[in-house]
Amino acid sequence: MMDDLPILIARLGWPTVSARWWTMQELASRLGDPSKKEATEVALLEQLRSRRLEAEVTETLCVFWMAARGHGYAPPAELAGSLSKPSLLSDLFLDYLGLPVPQIDAGLMVAPKDFEIPDDFEGVQGIDLPRIFRTNLNRLVKQTRLPFLRQMAFEWTQNRAAYPETPYQGDPWHFTRPLGDGFSGQTSARSALRSISAYLRTLAVAEKFWKMPSALAYSEALLALPVHPTLAFLKPRRPDWFPDSADFEGDAATIEASIQALIARVEAAHPDRELLAFSSPVLMSMERCVEVTLVRWSQAPGAQVNDSALADYLSDFWNGEWSVDSETDDPLSTTTVLTPLPLEELMNDEAKAWPLAAPLDLDRLGYLQLDLYPSRIYLPTLPGIGTAELEAHGGGLDVKVQKHVVAEFSYWNAGWGPARPGRLGGNCGTALVSRAAGSNRNRTFYLWQVRTLHRTSTFDRFSETVVTGTLRPTPCEHV
Repeated sequence: MMDDLPILIARLGWPTVSARWWTMQELASRLGDPSKKEATEVALLEQLRSRRLEAEVTETLCVFWMAARGHGYAPPAELAGSLSKPSLLSDLFLDYLGLPVPQIDAGLMVAPKDFEIPDDFEGVQGIDLPRIFRTNLNRLVKQTRLPFLRQMAFEWTQNRAAYPETPYQGDPWHFTRPLGDGFSGQTSARSALRSISAYLRTLAVAEKFWKMPSALAYSEALLALPVHPTLAFLKPRRPDWFPDSADFEGDAATIEASIQALIARVEAAHPDRELLAFSSPVLMSMERCVEVTLVRWSQAPGAQVNDSALADYLSDFWNGEWSVDSETDDPLSTTTVLTPLPLEELMNDEAKAWPLAAPLDLDRLGYLQLDLYPSRIYLPTLPGIGTAELEAHGGGLDVKVQKHVVAEFSYWNAGWGPARPGRLGGNCGTALVSRAAGSNRNRTFYLWQVRTLHRTSTFDRFSETVVTGTLRPTPCEHV
């Protein structure tokens, strides 16, 4: 039987972001398995000592943290002395693991006065990595008038020496260019790791030389977490009620018939549940992609808007006008606290309607989980509830109110590959199912959107069609 450990270790260096996240999960599981712990530990410690960038060290440490948090693993004392490139995030992980934070000379220095920002630093922003790291430092520049961006660019030029022969890890678009225009890569190549490492070192410089409060430095460093702690243990599992056909095209009546069939499948699989939100590609091909999103709404009496006009009237929902706020007291907590908005802030006055689910406005970002952002994580709005908690459970997420589970979130792969059409929300699907079926006495409806991308040649750019509407549940469904 072939040993898969070397393969998993190698996959930690793959430029495909989701593959690295899934690999972390598998390695963490091995650390929690007594029969595989020793070999896995030896391989990971060796890999950790060989890392050349701060972000690489953080990703490997994340495996040990996931094993401790999810599998009761206790790391060896030598872990603390195996860090080749420490950072603020490595300090956080070691502290959580109960290990001392070694005082290692990281060679921090302020950029020389004659340093000039190179063109390639600006060139990777928004292409090889999200612009949010640059945007965040630019905010600090405006607040403090300190040269955060210039320092990050300096660190970028310095860490080029980590991989002098291949600082960019090849061409990340090699596998996507033949697909045609309009695709977004699912990659995070070496240039992204270099940029994130430069970001972390810039914060360390600010703490050491610019008197940046340590609490603020650590808080800003959380942006560079590879995975969101609450989402770290999500497993891709497609539900058994997933639509068995992709017939979500045509006129509104055809689409609504398919949506009714989907809702009926959920009800048949879980008679005591309600589908609150669904967002997923249901067809993915080189010529045609269909993405379906639907969210359940509640409506009180007294609406001044006809049913036929509801979809247009609530169109701002698709632009992010509604969201669920979140926060956490512990930076590595796997529990995220949700703060629902009051009903008067959620409700549209003329329509007397409010969403029962909305996208999550996360205060932490996992750069290996970008397939889930920004439009795949829908959670209950729960108006009138003080707070709720979001916790990992069984490969999904549980939403709890006063320790009772009120909704369950799941996610799955949907046409996953090295790239996705840029106009789609992601190459994954998600669903939110409530356990409170039958509890809502108001009228309910689904606000839905079907996005279709189509082209006649694989060299052409996709054309886009977006259709929206509202749908009242059939009488057989719990309301």
